Amino acid sequence: MEKRILDYTDWQDTADTLHLFLQMAGKVKVERSNKRPGWAHVRLPLSIDGIGTGIIPAGGFSFEIYFNLRKHHVDVQNTDGGKSRIPLGDGLSVAGFHSQLMAALDYIGAPTEINTTPQEFYDQTPFDEDTKHHSWDRQAVEAYLENLHFAYRCLSRFLSPFRGKVDMPEFWFGTMDLSGSVFAGQAAPYSGTDVVGVNCFDEKFVEYGFWPGDVKMSQPAFFGMPYPFFSGIESYASMLKPDRAEFRPQMSEFILTLEDAFSYPDPEQAVVDMCQSSFEIVQRMDRWADLEWIIEPLTYPASAQR
Repeated sequence: MEKRILDYTDWQDTADTLHLFLQMAGKVKVERSNKRPGWAHVRLPLSIDGIGTGIIPAGGFSFEIYFNLRKHHVDVQNTDGGKSRIPLGDGLSVAGFHSQLMAALDYIGAPTEINTTPQEFYDQTPFDEDTKHHSWDRQAVEAYLENLHFAYRCLSRFLSPFRGKVDMPEFWFGTMDLSGSVFAGQAAPYSGTDVVGVNCFDEKFVEYGFWPGDVKMSQPAFFGMPYPFFSGIESYASMLKPDRAEFRPQMSEFILTLEDAFSYPDPEQAVVDMCQSSFEIVQRMDRWADLEWIIEPLTYPASAQR
C-alpha cells in the first residue's frame, strides 16, 4: 500500500465535510435500528470501496446508505429495487447533502427525521444550515480509505483470537474512528450522566482503534483506551511496545501515531505490538476475572491440515 500520512490540518476541510456527511447516515441508522448495548447498533461497516450503514430495517423492507469513496458517490437503496445516487464533489455543502439525502430517503420510501446537531464535533452548526463545509479532495479521501484498510488489517489481526464478547473494527460516526473492543464480561458502572457515556461505559473493556486526527491532535494515530479509565502506568511503562508507542495520561489512552507505525520495517506488527503490550499492562493494573479463558489460544488446525 502507499504509505501516505494525512495530517488532519492538511485535509481538515475535506475531513470535516466527509465526517459530517457520514454523521447524517449514522443518525439515520440510530433512528431506525434495533438498539444494542454499547451503541453497537450505530457502527458503520467498512468495505473495499468505502463505508456504509449496513442493512437498516424499515417496516416491510430494508435499505442502506453506502459511501463509495473510490468512485465518490453515495447510493441510497432498498430491497425492493429503489435506488437514488448522490454524487460527491467539491462544492457540495453539508446543507446541500442533507437536502439530497432526505430526498433520497423519501424516494426509496424510507423518510427519516434525524437530529441535525452534529455529534461529538467541534462545530455545532445544524446540518441543514451548514454551508461552510463543502470541500472534497478526492485524493485525500482515497488516501484516508487506504489508511482505514491498513488499520482494519492490524486491528482485526489483534482482536480476532479473543474469546467472549469482541467487537471487530467498524466506523464510529461520532468521532470518525475505526475501532473494535474486547470485553471483560464484568460490570463497571459509569459515574457520568451524559447519554453517550451512560450507554457505553457499563462494563470493563479495552477499545483499540485508529482515528485521522482532529482539532485537538492533528496526527492520525492508533489508540488503546481501557475502561475503567486510569491516568498512569509508570510502573509498567517498560512493557509498552514498540519503542515509539506511549501512554498519554491526559487522554487515558495508549498511542502509536501512524507516522511512527510506518517507520518500522513491519508497520502492521508494530500496531499489533502496541495493542498486545497495552492489553498486558491493563491486566497488570486491573486483572479481569475470566482472563485465562478470554485469552486461551484457539485450536483451529493450520490450513494445510484441514
